[in-house]
Amino acid sequence: MKAAGQGDTMLSLEAFKGQFNVASLIDKIALPVLDQHRQPKALGHKSGPERANETVQDSLQVTEVLLKQFERADKELRRLQSQLDRQMQKMHRNVDEAEADYQAQVTELEAVVEEVHDQFQSLDQQMSRASQTATKVGDRLQSAENMRARAEEAITCIQYIQSFAMCTDLAELPELFQDSSRLPEAAAMSGRLQSLARDVSGSRERASSGTKLSSAAVRQGSIEQAALQLENYRALLEKEVITSFDKAVHQKDLGTMAECAQVMTEFERGDSALMQLGLPALQRYISTRPLFIDARELALGQGAAQVTDASSAITALRSLAALYKTIIQAVKDEAMIMEQVFLDPAAALIMFVTRLFEQRVQASLDRLLVPPAPTASAETLQSYLKLVTEAFKRTTALAESLQEVVGKAASVADLASAAFSETLGDYPNMELQWLRLLHQSKTSQMSVELAEEHLAWNLEAVERCAVLSTEASCPAHVRQLFQGSPQQPTNSCLLQQMGRLIMGGLALAADACVKASETSYGVASAGSAVRAAIAKAASTASSEVLGRGLDAVATVTIIIGLLQQHHKVIQPHVESSASDSTACISGMATLIRSVEDRVLASMQAILNAFFAQMDRTLSSEQKRIDFRPPEDLPPPLDRPTDACLFATALLTTAAKSVLQTLQGSNGSAFTSEMASRMASLLQTHMQRYSYSPTGALRWKRDITEYTDCIRALHAPSASESFAELAALVNILLVAPEKLLGLIDGSLRISHQQALKYIKLREDFKTAKVGNATLAMMFAND
Repeated sequence: MKAAGQGDTMLSLEAFKGQFNVASLIDKIALPVLDQHRQPKALGHKSGPERANETVQDSLQVTEVLLKQFERADKELRRLQSQLDRQMQKMHRNVDEAEADYQAQVTELEAVVEEVHDQFQSLDQQMSRASQTATKVGDRLQSAENMRARAEEAITCIQYIQSFAMCTDLAELPELFQDSSRLPEAAAMSGRLQSLARDVSGSRERASSGTKLSSAAVRQGSIEQAALQLENYRALLEKEVITSFDKAVHQKDLGTMAECAQVMTEFERGDSALMQLGLPALQRYISTRPLFIDARELALGQGAAQVTDASSAITALRSLAALYKTIIQAVKDEAMIMEQVFLDPAAALIMFVTRLFEQRVQASLDRLLVPPAPTASAETLQSYLKLVTEAFKRTTALAESLQEVVGKAASVADLASAAFSETLGDYPNMELQWLRLLHQSKTSQMSVELAEEHLAWNLEAVERCAVLSTEASCPAHVRQLFQGSPQQPTNSCLLQQMGRLIMGGLALAADACVKASETSYGVASAGSAVRAAIAKAASTASSEVLGRGLDAVATVTIIIGLLQQHHKVIQPHVESSASDSTACISGMATLIRSVEDRVLASMQAILNAFFAQMDRTLSSEQKRIDFRPPEDLPPPLDRPTDACLFATALLTTAAKSVLQTLQGSNGSAFTSEMASRMASLLQTHMQRYSYSPTGALRWKRDITEYTDCIRALHAPSASESFAELAALVNILLVAPEKLLGLIDGSLRISHQQALKYIKLREDFKTAKVGNATLAMMFAND
């Protein structure tokens, strides 16, 4: 096998470009040798070992050739590496040279840029100096031009003054003062000339010790003659302009009106008679408007006088509405005219609208809104307040309509507010007076209907207040109507009125309960009483004692709820002011706390009255014979005593009334208090009598009835008290010798406390245990 020739080059740098693969490189080195080895050879008739030996020899040769081939490849790779290193070194040198050239160019460019920057700064400074110089030159030229213009104007003025000083007839004056098309210019010039003439004349008078020449002593050609002729000319010109303006107004000649208005404006620069009118043309024009001079239009708004009832008020408001409608149309029409006539149509229109409010609107409102007498009734005050509110609404609507025409040049709303400044000067005092009179007229007892009336009155006042008050004053005014202030009279605001109504109602109800409880509860004949009769009598007694009080408490609860809802309605009117909003909330909370305290005191008084009646009923209906019956006439033990029936019937009907009237926790608390008081009363009632064994059984039966009644009240807090009461009955039932074990055992009470109940036994003084009496047994704990 032969390898590739030694002079041939196996590898080159081109082989490593593109997608280089090591496996392909190895194949390129080894495949030529392996391909030669794979060519078939003639083996002849050689034996197996000979063929094997020959195969091994061939493999060794191939391997040797491959080694030489790879050694050659390695040498070529080293050569290529050396070649590549030389190329890379050359490339690095080229790159370094290029980078040095680039850096040199950058440095050179930076120097050029710096030089250009310096040149630009120098150019900017030169331009600035040139600009300043040009400005100074321009200012000097402007000053020179102004001086030239003033000099020319002074020459012109001197020439005109000479003309006025030399003329004996105004017809001899220069063309400017004769040309009717140049009247504004003539008016302005004559004003300046007159001012100049007066200044010069005044200086001469001061120089001559204040001596003033008379008209007869004035010489022709003097400055005094010029001043005199100027006055004559301006007087004549004023007369002609005023006459022309009045004629143009009458003929509705807008062009002539505009020219005359311009001339009059020029006259304002002097001190002529027209100057005293402020805006002469506008003043004269406004004074000629039909709303100020026409008899038919002057009659508008006259119907607002003598308002005595609802019918006349309607007539007056219709007349006011007709006036406002006419004013709106007139302002719209005049706005178009003034736009063409006056130099400042917006100011002209504002003056026209202002005069309308001052002369027509104010006069009509003064006739319409005559304040009622201090002693006026609530109905009269209400009618007046309604009339004021309606007039205010219509006047505000008028202002809004006129504001659309006037635009943003002025606030017409301020004119409308000014028209009501006297009428609403002390607002809302009249509202408070009306509310106070209404409250004083209601002397009936507390009720939901009466409270709703008060709320409706207050709401009506608040709604008017929202209309008649400014945005800034509304919260304070509404607070006065709701919560009041220290300066205003009592019982004029809602919280004061409701507080008086509630407190008075609770006091009356409590007094009625006390008065009703002063009679004992019972039926005509206790012996023949049946449960139906007792229940009926108990219902009557309960309604007399508890009914009024509980109804009052329930009414108060409803009223407070209505008042809280009303507060939500007025809250939006005061929320813009933190102090007024807080004052209303605080006043509401204070009233509720006061009412809660008064309700609690009233309920205590009601309970006191109820149990005072219960106590009197038990005392009058309970008989001593009930608990010490004759031995030959044993009482029935299957039914309670009549006194117990009376008491439990009264308690049951009262509890039903409570649960029907008081809701939720209030009812539960009240019945629990009733049960606790009943337990205390029965303990006291028990100690009023002495008991035989049979009587003790009757008392035990009564206790069972009382316990069942209390259990029906759902008052678990009192169950323990009735259980203790039932246990105490055993002291009256057991044999004397078992008392000690009962008291020290199950009852676990002191001997001194037990002795109070042992004394109620019929055999207290006679019974003995051994040689000791019952008093001796329980003398010491």
